[in-house]
Amino acid sequence: MTREEQAKKTKRNQLIIGILLILLMAMSTVGYALSTRENKDNVNNKFRYNGIDFIKNSEYWYFNSNGQEFATRYNPKETENISVGFLYLKLNDYLNEPLYFVGNFPDANYELKRNLYPFASRIQDACINSINCSIENLPLKNCSSDNLIIIKEPVKSDKERINQEGKCIFISANLENQTIYTDAFLFKILGIN
Repeated sequence: MTREEQAKKTKRNQLIIGILLILLMAMSTVGYALSTRENKDNVNNKFRYNGIDFIKNSEYWYFNSNGQEFATRYNPKETENISVGFLYLKLNDYLNEPLYFVGNFPDANYELKRNLYPFASRIQDACINSINCSIENLPLKNCSSDNLIIIKEPVKSDKERINQEGKCIFISANLENQTIYTDAFLFKILGIN
């Protein structure tokens, strides 16, 4: 091989090695940026609250309390500012008992039904006003003997709130806030908030 051919071959090898090094540096920079972003996302999607781990997967926060898995739209940090009146009912009060819902608010009802279904013997819609019962053909229930969750929109002069009367839980919130209020109720009966 002549000196000229040797010089061309050396130059070509140096060029290939240079291009490979540039690609390697560029790929490692991109990889580092992606791993940093992934770690940042994981930090925002996982946290511990009152000894319970919360993990966000798509739109729900998943957590385990007393050996049971729950899924909520909001986490307890997001519900800390929601005032929950005195509630003496706990999750065990719904264990193997029928649970009735009053109010046709699909998102809020679904949030509660999904999480309370494993505990109640059955869940069904009901009413507390005999006029509505005859119109909707629903069973008439009362707060002294039946576990009822009543979801409603507040009257204009009322504030949004959660309170209890007998065995009835009243969740009074504007339509756009009903799910966060139902989650605040869940965290309260689970002893998380």
